[in-house]
Amino acid sequence: MKWITVAVALAVINTATCGHDIHKHFMAWMKQHYTPEEVKAFVRDDLTTGSIGGGLLTKGTNDRPVVFVHGLNNEAGNLWKVARVFAAHGFPTQYMFATTWGRGLEPTNFNVGMSCAHVRHIRRFIEMVLKYTGAKQIDVIGYSMGSPIARKAILGGKCVDDANVALGPSLQSRIHTYISVAGANQGSYLCGLPFFEICNANTGLSCNSKFLADINWFKNYESSYKSFNLASSGDSVVGYMACGKKASEFPGGHEWKVEGLNHEQTEFDTAEIQLKMLRESTDGKSKSRPAGKNSFAEVKKYLNTKRRDVRPPIPEKPVPKKAAAKKAAPKKAAPKKASPPKKAPTKKAAPAKRAAPKKAAPPKKNQKPASH
Repeated sequence: MKWITVAVALAVINTATCGHDIHKHFMAWMKQHYTPEEVKAFVRDDLTTGSIGGGLLTKGTNDRPVVFVHGLNNEAGNLWKVARVFAAHGFPTQYMFATTWGRGLEPTNFNVGMSCAHVRHIRRFIEMVLKYTGAKQIDVIGYSMGSPIARKAILGGKCVDDANVALGPSLQSRIHTYISVAGANQGSYLCGLPFFEICNANTGLSCNSKFLADINWFKNYESSYKSFNLASSGDSVVGYMACGKKASEFPGGHEWKVEGLNHEQTEFDTAEIQLKMLRESTDGKSKSRPAGKNSFAEVKKYLNTKRRDVRPPIPEKPVPKKAAAKKAAPKKAAPKKASPPKKAPTKKAAPAKRAAPKKAAPPKKNQKPASH
């Protein structure tokens, strides 16, 4: 395996004058599918080694293609320190890709923000690697300031500094494993005082900048299997703690802490750990919901939805029972005025019958008539 390590190192040295370490097969494919301006932007021949990657596999592999995203004031070629370790452990060189965002090796340039242009550049490179390799999923490793840029490229949605630019939907389903190495995911402790553009409150690394708030709102969108956070207690650039939090942590990331390594050592001397993380996984699905196409719209939608109150119910004070109101007695009907008694009709008295004159009784025998 030693000859592979030497070959990778020599490739970087020999291509220093040509500005890239892109395989001719990959270069021909790019020229066939992209415009000359786009190819120029990906290759970056204006730098020492502005890009790496590509080539035809000569044998099968269980490894997935990986995209490296470098940090501040760096370039793709500097990642040969990681690439040689990967190659020494059998990782195919044809599956390692990187391009350069920013202006390359400028140690004193701190007037850099995580602009829409940088995010779009990395996102389009990730999409290009997916097309070129034909892989269902790839892995992404972000270093230092390259970690928040890579996370936004995967998240998608609208650019933080230009809401008129839409990056596109989330790439979560196409990313298997994501690794942040010494990543400035919560900012940098050096930005306690925003002296430089890198610490601006919009696209900078100051605490709670708009950019950091945007990428840290959702959880587990960086990958469909697992995301890792590799950080060191001895990092004096990003810092182990920043903004009252662990500087490199991010929602859903599994932390792997190393002791005593400085910032550069954490990036380049932990390559074996990084490879172990990539090879640890098996196919799986994230339990988190995928990020929305527009993160700001999703936040607004979330805030406007009714949510179940999970707080314990507040005991209600017993309300004294009120005495039952007496039912009003039904009103008596007003007595009707008695109508005057009807007089019985008086019967007319029948005319008195005249008494018939009594006839004198005949004298009895032997009775002498009365003498007059």
